[in-house]
Amino acid sequence: MIRAAIDTNALLKMVYSSILASVTIAVVFATAILGAIRASEMRRAHRSVATVAYATVAVVGVLFAASVVVYALVLITRKG
Repeated sequence: MIRAAIDTNALLKMVYSSILASVTIAVVFATAILGAIRASEMRRAHRSVATVAYATVAVVGVLFAASVVVYALVLITRKG
């Protein structure tokens, strides 16, 4: 029987890195959604400062989530 050589250190690093990345991106995107919802509520309540603050949270969250996705695609498609 041929025994396959498995680099367990690389495998474990990949597992915990992917879990950490998944949880982080989920939290960031959920924060962006929360910011958008709260901005809408604050706008209806005529609270302009809070509206701007929550809208900023939403925009920053979406931009960060998008940049993480783009970075991941770059890493995946990079040769070598």
